Amino acid sequence: MPVIIPAATAAAVAYMQLHEMIWGLGQLAALALPALLLVTGWGARLSRACARLARGNRYLALTLFAAAYLVLAGLVAGGFDYWRDIASEQGFGRAGDPFLPWLAGECAPLAAKLVAAALFAWLPYTLIRLSPRRWWLYGALALIPIAFAVLVALPVFVDPLTTDYKPLADPALAARIEALAARCGVPHIPIFVGGDDDTVVGLGPTNRIILEDHIARVETPAQITGTIGHELKHYVMGDNYKALAIVAAILFVGFWLVNRLGRLAIARWHRRFGFDDLADPASLPLVALILIAFWLCILPLFNWEARSIEREADRFGLELTHSGRASAELYAGWLRGGRITPDYDGFFRIFRATHPSLAERIRMANDYKPWETGGKLVYGDVCKPAK
Repeated sequence: MPVIIPAATAAAVAYMQLHEMIWGLGQLAALALPALLLVTGWGARLSRACARLARGNRYLALTLFAAAYLVLAGLVAGGFDYWRDIASEQGFGRAGDPFLPWLAGECAPLAAKLVAAALFAWLPYTLIRLSPRRWWLYGALALIPIAFAVLVALPVFVDPLTTDYKPLADPALAARIEALAARCGVPHIPIFVGGDDDTVVGLGPTNRIILEDHIARVETPAQITGTIGHELKHYVMGDNYKALAIVAAILFVGFWLVNRLGRLAIARWHRRFGFDDLADPASLPLVALILIAFWLCILPLFNWEARSIEREADRFGLELTHSGRASAELYAGWLRGGRITPDYDGFFRIFRATHPSLAERIRMANDYKPWETGGKLVYGDVCKPAK
């Protein structure tokens, strides 16, 4: 018997629609902040104030202005995050996140952004001065290895700021994972436990599988096996390197758009903006506005690709573990919590969904069984099939 897909509840639909509205308004606010700084000239005045504080030090002036902008953006985003994580939860009769841990979770990423701005913001602005026509190409090429280093460092230095990760202590579960990995030709996989999500993070020496902190309490052994099979696809097939390639493409196109559109905007509205050169640190809100708008434009394509990767991870896990029923029951259990709808509406699918809907995942877990009919396995050449 296939696992039945639970029907959407009115509360789950209302919850999704509210969070869609919060997200959409948050994106509009993220666009409105740099636009406001530009059209009022406040951004240029703030930049000049930072330059005076820096006493002519170009690097310090840019770093101070970037920090001021990031703090303003963090305050704007924080209001919407509070609405999403605490106020909206209370509106649905739930406790929501405790305020102080929530605040720490907001401040840690902001601190990481401030450090990144201090380390790297000077690079594109220096290249703009040195090579006004090709800075976007050189800047993207320079930032790709930096992006690699950041993705390598995140699991070790940044993620532990908000979540306590520990090595997997369950020897039986570790042995099960090692046995599955061995069938894929991987002798050893670093596994850590922490947080509320199952994922693969890092690159190269820090590539690792993260399992939910309480996975043994919320999933049966068969469901854990299915979860591990899904995550092994990301690890074995190097999906995080695909993410790096996507980051590189975004850097190239994004910087090219900043160069073209930024110069056009400055030529037309430089008096209103308060600066007349893209190399001026006061152009930072303009750069942010173009990059945010670009990201929102490509977000549907990014989400489509992410869903494709996750769908293949489900397929990989099913072929590796044959845990279809257990996985379907797990997904159906998530739907009984009342917060999630089985299928997405159009807005969520386009702008928010990085995974297939739970209804799609249940259907695949119910129906995808080529090994029962002697069909060819998509990943049969990657891992030894289950017996």
